[in-house]
Amino acid sequence: MKINIMGKILLGFGVVLLMMLGTCLYLISGMKDIDAQYSTLITKKAYGYALAEASNGDYARAGAYLRSYIIDGNTDNATKFKEALTSGDEQFKRINPLLTTDEGKRSYGDVQIKVDAFKKYSEQIIALVEARESASEDGREAAEKQLMDYFKVNKGVISDLNDAADALSDRQLKQLDQGSEQNSADAARTITLATIIALVIIMLGFVIAFFIARMLANPIRLVDVEAAKIAAGDLTGKEIAVKSKDEVGNLAGSFNEMLMNLQDITRQLQEKSQIVASSATELSASAENVSSAVNETSSTIAEVASTVEQVAVNAQRIAEASTQAAAHANEGSEGLKSVVMQINAIQEAASASGKVVSGLSESAGKITQIVELITSIADQTNLLALNAAIESARAGEHGRGFAVVAEEVRKLAEQSAGAAKEIHTLITSIQRESQKAVESMEQSEAQVETGAQVVKEVGLTIEKIIAAVQGLTGEIQSVAAATEQMNSGVQNVAGAAEEQTATMEEVASTTQSLAALAEELDVLSKRFKLI
Repeated sequence: MKINIMGKILLGFGVVLLMMLGTCLYLISGMKDIDAQYSTLITKKAYGYALAEASNGDYARAGAYLRSYIIDGNTDNATKFKEALTSGDEQFKRINPLLTTDEGKRSYGDVQIKVDAFKKYSEQIIALVEARESASEDGREAAEKQLMDYFKVNKGVISDLNDAADALSDRQLKQLDQGSEQNSADAARTITLATIIALVIIMLGFVIAFFIARMLANPIRLVDVEAAKIAAGDLTGKEIAVKSKDEVGNLAGSFNEMLMNLQDITRQLQEKSQIVASSATELSASAENVSSAVNETSSTIAEVASTVEQVAVNAQRIAEASTQAAAHANEGSEGLKSVVMQINAIQEAASASGKVVSGLSESAGKITQIVELITSIADQTNLLALNAAIESARAGEHGRGFAVVAEEVRKLAEQSAGAAKEIHTLITSIQRESQKAVESMEQSEAQVETGAQVVKEVGLTIEKIIAAVQGLTGEIQSVAAATEQMNSGVQNVAGAAEEQTATMEEVASTTQSLAALAEELDVLSKRFKLI
């Protein structure tokens, strides 16, 4: 069951409040019972005791008035006797509805019997006193004797009534005392039980508060410890295990996901930085190889230029010697052989130069592929840096340091991409110039082949050399002009080779910068421990 933090807190306080409510209801019920008992104690038992005491006093006064009436025969005493008896009866009758026990009702019945006996006794006494008072002198003594005899015989009626009334009064007092003690005991029991329940509620409240605090504090403490490790660059932490499904559980889940993302991003950064460093090393080596090849090409072109110049000199000599061809036919034949050898050498040099320039163009194409690889790596690094910046933004304050690292990585990736674009531009220029050099070498080779063909034709017509000396001079001049053009083309190729050399030096410098950037990226990524 998924309960959020607010629900848990409300549930804990709700349990405590319900127990407090139950305690309050119990106290209210106990107070009502105590109030009812107290009301019964006051309205019945205390009132019954007061009535018993009042009726007992009235009956005692009635007995006293009756004895006084017996003695003096004063009708005032008789009147007061009747009033006291009537008052006693009224008080006594009010006791009956207040009695709740069988023993009390039996005691009330005993008093009632004694009251009835007292009434009969008093009626007889009053009649005897009235007879005595109304008797003549002769009959007065007999009436007195009859009164005294009756009084002596029934003298225990008044004492019996007083004893019975005292017993009822004592019983009512005893019940009053018992009720008061019971009421006090009930009140003390209620207070004691309420105190115990209050202590239990307080203890339960502390227990609930402790468990809720522990339930909330333990996962937060684990998250705080792991967050401190991440802030210190330690990403070796394990997944935080939190069983609760509230906001704290969601926080722990998000933290675990953030930790895994940081570990994955840092691992990828380290891998990509190593790839960039390796690619920079390979690119630097390739640039050195290309630079070496260009230097060799420059040397070869210099040799070709020297050979072309030699060909031009030889052509000039042939032109000068052509005027003497008729007289020196044999010498011309030997010179022709020398020319054939030189043309073959020129053809081989031109072919070699074309191969070197073609190789240079192929190397430039490989460099282009390497540059495209660097550009792709830089784009991937930039994308990883962007993802790292997004994840660090999600992490808030804890991801601020990593956001700075991600920004530096992104800048390095952009610089690498810019440098790769510049290299690509330079390599494209080298390929264009190399293509021009190849075309020029092909033209030179074609011209050399034409010269070779001419020399062959000259060899075939050596016998006619004297007759065709003017034509040979013209052909030799054409060869000299072609040689000049070849010399110009070779110079252009030499200039292009020098430019390629400078370009490759820039490529080497750029690859060194890229290697330094890759090393810096690797150092930054290693600030975070993964193992």
